[in-house]
Amino acid sequence: MHHILFVDDDANILSGLRRRLRGLRPEWDLHFAANGAEAIELANNHSLDVIVSDIQMPEMDGVTLLETLQETHPDAVRIILTGHADNASYLRTIGPAHQFLSKPCENDVLIGSIENALGLRQLLQSPELRSLVANSKSLASPPDTYMRLEDAFSDPNYSLDSISQIVESDIALTTEVLKLTNSSYFAVTQNVSSVAHAVRMLGMETLKALALFVGLYRGFEGPPSQAASLKRLCHRSQQIGVTAALIAEFEHLPREICQAVPSIGMLSHIGTLILYTNKPDEMEAVTKRVEQEGISIIEAETEQFGAAHPEIGAYLLGLWGFAAPIIQAVAYHHRPMDLPHREMSALTTIYIAQHLARELGEYDNGKTVESHIDMEYLSALGKDHKLEEWTNIARIVATRYHELTDE
Repeated sequence: MHHILFVDDDANILSGLRRRLRGLRPEWDLHFAANGAEAIELANNHSLDVIVSDIQMPEMDGVTLLETLQETHPDAVRIILTGHADNASYLRTIGPAHQFLSKPCENDVLIGSIENALGLRQLLQSPELRSLVANSKSLASPPDTYMRLEDAFSDPNYSLDSISQIVESDIALTTEVLKLTNSSYFAVTQNVSSVAHAVRMLGMETLKALALFVGLYRGFEGPPSQAASLKRLCHRSQQIGVTAALIAEFEHLPREICQAVPSIGMLSHIGTLILYTNKPDEMEAVTKRVEQEGISIIEAETEQFGAAHPEIGAYLLGLWGFAAPIIQAVAYHHRPMDLPHREMSALTTIYIAQHLARELGEYDNGKTVESHIDMEYLSALGKDHKLEEWTNIARIVATRYHELTDE
């Protein structure tokens, strides 16, 4: 039985939720509170899985309530439901809330968000790890620049100028946007120096993914040596996305896949950021084990934390309401063969790109290169003969990224 708490000072809204949801989801144990005090009392007596709260309520508003429940129920998914929040209230939700739904909220949207939140718990079986992700002050909700972009893009009449102004207000994001648009993926003959030009080339999803990754990276406060590792991770994630996109285009995959994979590549190592931000010393030990013992990063992370970065990253993206295909690609980017598909997909391109990026990086550093690409998986897709051509694509991207990061 899953425990869901709804909090709203409007009795009619609570009555409507009770009537609709109990008929549609009788297997859920639903709780209703008319104010923050009632919600806290209910929370003290139940182990809550999901909390859905209005933002504007008398005495204790939704943000304050979620901040309180974040301390007592750290692994509960927290959703803000609102129809008239001002900018100041909206920005205050960055931290205690995971998702934001607008009133009036359709049944299928609300139910889908709750079902997604409940399903995510299967990715991380450990309550301690769920708490680590959900309770992290820096990672409980997306960074500020990402939220501002998300808010701007939600307006169907958004302008290129308004988006460019948000990007330009973030120096780190501006740097990475210009770096990415000057990479091999865009095949331009002259340097892109205008943020507006770069924003137009990147597209909405890739820009948001880049803002998310840069924002999380910037929040890291660990030792300089580990910060340098995270910077390399940021560039490697971009490189994976670009390589995957070029492979997708080379294989004539649908346009929507070609447009999606740059952002998926950047998001594929969000879980690594979480672990570095919250467990820097343990992650350093994990990295040393990989180098000294020759085991995979997945094996080392799982033994250390009970889960590895793909599952942790997918869990976080799910908390934030990302689409199921993106979550799935992040969760399985090291093991696409575990999914029942027999044709090349966005996941395939990410899997191939990350292996080739690693192998080419090791080769350039003078290390012995051993490929771990599952040729049986490629053979099942009928693509095992394409590896040499994909490697040539990855080498071009790697060379260009090496030039860019040295600039």
